[in-house]
Amino acid sequence: MKLFFDDLDLMFDLNDIREEKVEKSGDFLFDDEPLEQILYGQNPNRGPTRANLYLSALECVRRIRRAYLDENIRDALEKAAELSSKAYPISKRMCFSLAVIMKGIVPNYPNPIIEFDLSALRPLLEQVWNLALRTEDKELQQEVGVPLSRWYEHHHRYQDARRVLRRLIELGQEKRNPIDEAIMLNNFAFEYLLEERWQDAIPFFEKATKIFKENADTSQYANSRANYWICRVECDNFEEAEKVETEVKVIAKLLDKKTAWHTRKPLILLAKIEEKRGNINAAIRLVKRAIKVCNKSNTRYPELDAKYLKYLKRKQVV
Repeated sequence: MKLFFDDLDLMFDLNDIREEKVEKSGDFLFDDEPLEQILYGQNPNRGPTRANLYLSALECVRRIRRAYLDENIRDALEKAAELSSKAYPISKRMCFSLAVIMKGIVPNYPNPIIEFDLSALRPLLEQVWNLALRTEDKELQQEVGVPLSRWYEHHHRYQDARRVLRRLIELGQEKRNPIDEAIMLNNFAFEYLLEERWQDAIPFFEKATKIFKENADTSQYANSRANYWICRVECDNFEEAEKVETEVKVIAKLLDKKTAWHTRKPLILLAKIEEKRGNINAAIRLVKRAIKVCNKSNTRYPELDAKYLKYLKRKQVV
């Protein structure tokens, strides 16, 4: 779990500066100063309370932040649920602060092992997302869209994840950032892959790999191409095994220095090819390597691959 301490500290420092400027420039104030303060200025640090609609929410956000920075994620999640349940109005800059926190809490990779119950985050994520859409704030959409799409994915709400990712794809196009567009296209297709809707996923992986190739992003290209071949192999709709195997081995070299769940993909692909050839022993060796590669990845892939290994061993006996 990655904690974005520097981002949060900067964001809250800026909030304090902005609030001070607003107060000095003439904010709405409650008439709640003691008479002694008005007449004699006995306490130079005591002034009227600002009439701010966001004060209650701001205190909640600060409590969430403190819990998060203390790495007390359970407490941060409880306070996030409390904030959304009270339906306080939230300012846009609070939304940015919350987005940073939620990006640190919601794993931004597939099939994670999740230590905490993240269900309490959904109302707050959706509240921030809807505000970002309503105000047409593209930066905020980008910030909160990623953890929201992953939240949906981790809870198997793949259609909802694609709905968010569709907007993130559009943002990449609007910003003329082809790499962002292709990453979100790959993620969009991956939701279909997780649903085992292989045929639906294929054209989006094809489009993503084309953009990565045109922009010389070899590692992203290899990852998306691996996803493409996973779908093709699962459909039993691919060219002769030798040609696929040659490309998958190239992909394996390109992904060799990526994270563990990327590295396992070509190993599982090669195992599937060997299985289709009837080489069960070779397939078993490759799956064992994939499990070893992902052993400390904090993902469920070792568990999922162990099920495939068990299947192969049963097939070996037969």
